[in-house]
Amino acid sequence: MKKNLILLSALFLIGIAQLNAQCCKPNDSKAQTANTNQQEGKTLKLKITGMTCAGCSNHISNALKEVDGFIEHKVKYPGDLATIHYDPKKTNPDAIIEVIEQTGYKAEILKENQKEKSL
Repeated sequence: MKKNLILLSALFLIGIAQLNAQCCKPNDSKAQTANTNQQEGKTLKLKITGMTCAGCSNHISNALKEVDGFIEHKVKYPGDLATIHYDPKKTNPDAIIEVIEQTGYKAEILKENQKEKSL
């Protein structure tokens, strides 16, 4: 009798785990929307001057999060580089640079030959 109760409890727990796993699967339409948003966005690479520590890169990161049209970014210190993915329908490189410069740093768009030199 005790074995049957343990077996029944184990099956019940496995069933609940399966239900939880099914409810947490991403919806295909959401995944497709996320992929569409990433394809529509543009990437901007900037050289940031004036950063002296990781706190500076966090300061810039927090300012970028306030930009309408911001999708994702990476601000690297050391290295003084920022890679920003944005929605061109909502913002543009000049607006992004202005936000960075308002925080007290200087930003300039990296050209192809500058990217190769920094690598």
